[in-house]
Amino acid sequence: MTVIEFFDRESAVENIASALICKPEKVVFIGSNAKRMKKCVENYNSVLQARGIEVDFSFRTVGRNNLGAIVSAIEDVVSENGECKIDIGGGDELFLVAVGTVLEKHKDKVEIRRFNVNNNYVSDCNSDGCVLKKAVFNLGVDENIRIYGGRVIYSNEKANSTVRWDFNNDFVSDIKAMWEICRKNAGAWNAQANTVSKLCNECFDESDLRISVKSERIQKGIFISKEIFSALEECGVIKDLQFGERFSFRFKNKNVMKCITKAGLLLELIITVIAKDLKDGDGYVYNDVGTGVYIDWDGVVNGEGCADVENEMDVILMKGMIPVFISCKNGAVDSDELYKLSVVSERFGGKYVKKVLIATRLDEMGYKAEYIRARAKDMGIRVVENIDTLNEKELCETVAKFTV
Repeated sequence: MTVIEFFDRESAVENIASALICKPEKVVFIGSNAKRMKKCVENYNSVLQARGIEVDFSFRTVGRNNLGAIVSAIEDVVSENGECKIDIGGGDELFLVAVGTVLEKHKDKVEIRRFNVNNNYVSDCNSDGCVLKKAVFNLGVDENIRIYGGRVIYSNEKANSTVRWDFNNDFVSDIKAMWEICRKNAGAWNAQANTVSKLCNECFDESDLRISVKSERIQKGIFISKEIFSALEECGVIKDLQFGERFSFRFKNKNVMKCITKAGLLLELIITVIAKDLKDGDGYVYNDVGTGVYIDWDGVVNGEGCADVENEMDVILMKGMIPVFISCKNGAVDSDELYKLSVVSERFGGKYVKKVLIATRLDEMGYKAEYIRARAKDMGIRVVENIDTLNEKELCETVAKFTV
């Protein structure tokens, strides 16, 4: 079977859907930019080969405003390959006009289909538009970034990049317990995290994950909340807490240490664990979830001293082929964060991407909050406020609706 695709850089999910679902022998792209098609074909091929799917990709270059050339290119593919399926999900209007011309001449050889990314339906467009089937097609976070030309970089490849967290039951329980403490006063939690991070740099014993400092130092402007630390000890994520001549305690493990020393990380992790466990009538709501996703724009990690174009996205969810890019802010929100979220999500999520800003303290920003809300609306970003006031059931309901 041969599939004809109209190349569309902004619709990579539609360009790869036929190959994922139908597993054809050949896919022929028709488009106007040979260099871009060549690069995208390489990306699509790498995703499919990782799944064990072998497809012969090729492409033909035509002028996007030359109807005759587009018709000829389609007819050439049909002539060379016999029966073909044409996916009309991508391409400009003129390409669709060309399909009508070809269909009139080759009704016996051409079948037209459309893949609905939003609901996973495959429709027959030759006659009455009837739904042929509901197909299960999805992409993982890494695959989604890859088809748009980037690559997710992990900490074993480059320092301070994507961490492969082990979300075992014990760690998930710890995250939820710490979140209950954090959400009572996000500002105090952030200040405490900054303090603990500073203490780790000065007086941390890695052998037993202990911090120990003379109490007199606490009186010199270092913020220590007895309420927060007592709560942390009570839920078991720190041990051997002491207030006296010395302030000291031990972290339960390194994962907990990361949560308590990096302001904002806990918000990312609670969204992640909630999203991973969400289910509906068809199974899990999200088929893949990534946190702290470090994206290299061209997929090539340059050596030390060489510039890389890269961004980190707090959380990325995948529902089928629909990506959700999430920025989590447990403190003040800068307008630059909106631009970063918009640019990165549109570059690596295409036209189906959902953009979400989660903020716990937007109300505290006064008049600036109104600007953030208005700007986010203009940029198609959903703003979720006061998430720290939600109980777990309400939080699940909120996260489940990010693609609605």
